[in-house]
Amino acid sequence: MKKWLKDVRAPKMYRYLFYTMVRWTKSWNNDSPNFSSMLLMTVTYSLQIIFLFALFDLITAVSSWDLFIAGFYPFSLFLILIITGFISYILFYHNNKFLHIEKDYKNESEKQRRLGSIYLFIYL
Repeated sequence: MKKWLKDVRAPKMYRYLFYTMVRWTKSWNNDSPNFSSMLLMTVTYSLQIIFLFALFDLITAVSSWDLFIAGFYPFSLFLILIITGFISYILFYHNNKFLHIEKDYKNESEKQRRLGSIYLFIYL
């Protein structure tokens, strides 16, 4: 299990988005840009999951919101945040994985950085 936790990596797109978020939060003079970026990724993941529930409701006649969430609304949202927070922690923060992510993208050009910032803005 420890080997798996050490070896698991986020998909390249999410690693790059995390790297771009870290650059943004560093420019805001944030004390812990990696942790703040991990929390921002958690919120992003959570909103994506909620969007998928809503999309499923639109496509099918079954209301997943009523089946799984309506009765436990505050608890369900809290549970989604906890699960996505745990996943974000494993993918970006556990064993200082953010250092490896920063090292992967350290040599990108100014043009690539601008494009990455635009992609992140569109994604968010």
